[in-house]
Amino acid sequence: MNWRLIARKEIGDAVRNRQLPAIAGTFALVYAVVAVLHLRRVERGFVAPVDLVDRFALPGMLLVPVTALLLAAGAIVRRRSNGQLTLLLGLPHDRRDIVVGTYVGRYAVFLASLVTGVLAGVAVVVAAGHTVPVGAVLAYALASAGLGLAYLAVAIGISATVRTQTWASFAVFGALLCFLFAWRFVPDGLTYVAAGFEEPATRPWWASYVGACSPSIAYERLLDAVIGSGSDTDRSLVRFSAAVLLGWAVLAPAVGYRRFARTDL
Repeated sequence: MNWRLIARKEIGDAVRNRQLPAIAGTFALVYAVVAVLHLRRVERGFVAPVDLVDRFALPGMLLVPVTALLLAAGAIVRRRSNGQLTLLLGLPHDRRDIVVGTYVGRYAVFLASLVTGVLAGVAVVVAAGHTVPVGAVLAYALASAGLGLAYLAVAIGISATVRTQTWASFAVFGALLCFLFAWRFVPDGLTYVAAGFEEPATRPWWASYVGACSPSIAYERLLDAVIGSGSDTDRSLVRFSAAVLLGWAVLAPAVGYRRFARTDL
């Protein structure tokens, strides 16, 4: 499969350009600092050692999507601008190989950085002699990997669709604002419209599912299941949230590829 060659090239370029060490180092530093702040609160009796995942939630909500978007925003469109795309297509690669290989290679770089960061945070806690909730940390890492995959897929889809890096930058910034902030108002807005432009007495059941269509909110629902006690967790909403992340991971690059396959370079 020729896409594997593209993926290996992406990983090799990230190592040679010191992109992978830089991103992994940033993740390690952020998670280590979060772990140190967590230990200070533990020593003061404010939280329990097992609340580590609760502290990890903030970098998961912010650092993960921003990194994934920036990592892949110019992955394909930059090659179109500098002529590398024409050169690659002159080799035994087709456009699907380029999209899939770039997707896999960039995600491998992201995943290695995420794992490095989580391990750094865990190492700080273990070195201090405190307990690490292994199951919760693994579940957190899996959910964060899913969030990163969804956002990276969105960036790959955008990069395959647009013609210039400027448009790619605007598009990924808009996607981040939409999914991370603006989408939080969509369920209440739809509820208000559905109630005849009046404030409803109760929130309809479907509002939570509409909200979870955003990768960031879907991720938060998954973290609620990891951090919470589990008694009040809506399992169907958790499963839907996981499906949303998977859906973005598949559909976004597929849509971008269809556009890319029909575009005259």
